[in-house]
Amino acid sequence: MAALISGQKPDRVPVVPFVEGYSSNITGISLGDFYADGDKCFEAQFASMRLHGYEQTPMYGYASCGAWEFGGKIEFPYRKGQGAPYVTEHPVKTIEDIEKLEVPDFEKELPGAYKIADRVAARCFELGMPVTVQTGSNFTAASVVADTSEFLTWLIMEPKAVHLLLDKVSDMFINALDYFANKYGSESLLPFDGGPSESNNMIPPQMFEEFAYPYMKKVHTHVKELGINAMLMHPCADQNQNIPYYRKLREELNWSGKYFWLFGPETSIKEQIKAFGEHDVICGNINPTLFLTSSYEELLEICRQNIEEGMKSPSGYILSPGCEFPVNAPPVKLMAMIDAAEKYGRYE
Repeated sequence: MAALISGQKPDRVPVVPFVEGYSSNITGISLGDFYADGDKCFEAQFASMRLHGYEQTPMYGYASCGAWEFGGKIEFPYRKGQGAPYVTEHPVKTIEDIEKLEVPDFEKELPGAYKIADRVAARCFELGMPVTVQTGSNFTAASVVADTSEFLTWLIMEPKAVHLLLDKVSDMFINALDYFANKYGSESLLPFDGGPSESNNMIPPQMFEEFAYPYMKKVHTHVKELGINAMLMHPCADQNQNIPYYRKLREELNWSGKYFWLFGPETSIKEQIKAFGEHDVICGNINPTLFLTSSYEELLEICRQNIEEGMKSPSGYILSPGCEFPVNAPPVKLMAMIDAAEKYGRYE
């Protein structure tokens, strides 16, 4: 991983299986405790990392980030069938609530899940591992700070209010970046930006340009200003029509750091290399459901094909699923990724 960040060729293709809840399942920690307790979250992921031998280090984040931090309520996934924390009360229910919304400042007490994330960060920092902290996406976070169905309606009916909400969410992420950079050093940070609400399953690219892009650029400009060297990007679900704006972000920022792009399985490795391979690392992007439905042998072949395409990327490639590794997948399915990287992913 250090070789990829510095622009060198590693000995083999790294494996980052986007493991979170899966690590709780194989270490006997309840999924609720995994998300509610930073030490247990770290220990489960660190054990899974050592057990399987992949290159991903522990991190903390989930898709509904934002609601708790702005004063709403979430529940942790203690019940059967739940996979991550979920919102039980949105802090914004009406347009008037947006005006009253206060941006968390991170100075007195860390807001919401950032208290838990900070504990995971501290444990990573103690061992010299990257501090991976969630700082996006602004659009997805805004869509859970507000009642989600109302938010999508407001994109058309109340655009001015939506812009105000997005600006406040962006300021929260900037405050988070400042806190973690000041505490752990910019060189240690690997911020994580990603979410599904801005996908083309939800909004057209014209809305992405108006509502998602400006605020993403605002936060990423601050990443550059802080001197951060790398950032993990996960445009979740089908974002093929948004790729021109992600390219525009790279071009307009003229940032010397590297993005690690992890698109969903809807976006081919070939298209990712075409869009970003000259400068950034491509992470590719096996459909997560295949780890539940395919055999070890089938996955080995799927990974081989992915590796064969990904190794053509001039700035580096990582073998990954297209989203979080399934919580209940058998360990042998993850082993297929490691075995494929060892067998097919060696650089000469």
